[in-house]
Amino acid sequence: MSTHYTPKTAAAVIIANMVGVGVFTSLGFQLVTVQDGFPILMLWILGGLAALCGAASYSELGAALPRSGGEYNFLGRIYHPAAGFISGWVSATIGFAAPIAAIAIAFGAYTTEVIPGDHQAWIKPLAVALVLIVTFIHSRNRAQSGQFQLLFTAIKVVLILAFCVFALLLVPEPQPVRLLPAAGDIEVMTSSGFAVALIFVLYSYTGWNAATYISGELENPKKHLPLILILGTGLVIGLYVLLNYVFLRVAPVAAMTEQVEIGYIAASHAFGDTAGRLTGGMLALLLISSVSAMTIAGPRALQAIGEDFPALRLLAKTNKHGVPSAAIYLQSAIAIAFLL
Repeated sequence: MSTHYTPKTAAAVIIANMVGVGVFTSLGFQLVTVQDGFPILMLWILGGLAALCGAASYSELGAALPRSGGEYNFLGRIYHPAAGFISGWVSATIGFAAPIAAIAIAFGAYTTEVIPGDHQAWIKPLAVALVLIVTFIHSRNRAQSGQFQLLFTAIKVVLILAFCVFALLLVPEPQPVRLLPAAGDIEVMTSSGFAVALIFVLYSYTGWNAATYISGELENPKKHLPLILILGTGLVIGLYVLLNYVFLRVAPVAAMTEQVEIGYIAASHAFGDTAGRLTGGMLALLLISSVSAMTIAGPRALQAIGEDFPALRLLAKTNKHGVPSAAIYLQSAIAIAFLL
């Protein structure tokens, strides 16, 4: 049985952490102040460069301080154990458990959209079931955990690419999208509206640091972690720019402005009105890998806290395969409490 996560699994954790509902919902808010193709795509490129700078910085830190726990490890070692302690609990609760709850609720909502009829009462039970299933898988052993993460991250990437290709091929009325800079773009890109729109983009890019939470469980973190962080983040930048180009290409700006269901709107214009349920099913599948990745990453901060603070030693408890099952159970219990 493997005692380490592979570099592919660590990269999958990054990709799955980053690619959630944000990229499918935030364009409508950006279009309120920025509406031309070139500035919109530059938003996603600039946000990606910021994430890439973070990934490059963390690759150096992770190689120098190769221990699982993410910011808990970095802040505790560089500044003070108290800074790490606070960061570790914030990461595990607000950084991972709360998003797991929110994403699981979204999974339940999208799943019920696929089934004809009103099934609002199923949303929370489906959300709890997802968290419980993912918790069971990741609390057993790393081989099973890694395979599950790789599978659903691969499904996520393939579905996004398939959506982009078929939307571009099948859209009956393609929209014009300007890809080159023009007069006035500098004024737009230095405006307060552009800065506000960039905030939505930066939120969509959060998660590029996820692999540092399992760096101590990589076979050679000094060698592999920098490549994992850079390539994982780089792939997400490419997906985000492509997706937003497709959204702009297949749906009118007026139809998407101030709207949240960007994925559904784009699919409706590309494939017709019957695409809503299929889009809901696709988004539900995309969200499984996000819950999975956060269930892998977050508990490692709690495990590190348990290793360093004797009063919390229970959090460091591992099963026979060295997986921090106690920390995983606690984070998932917090997530379920949030979503209920």
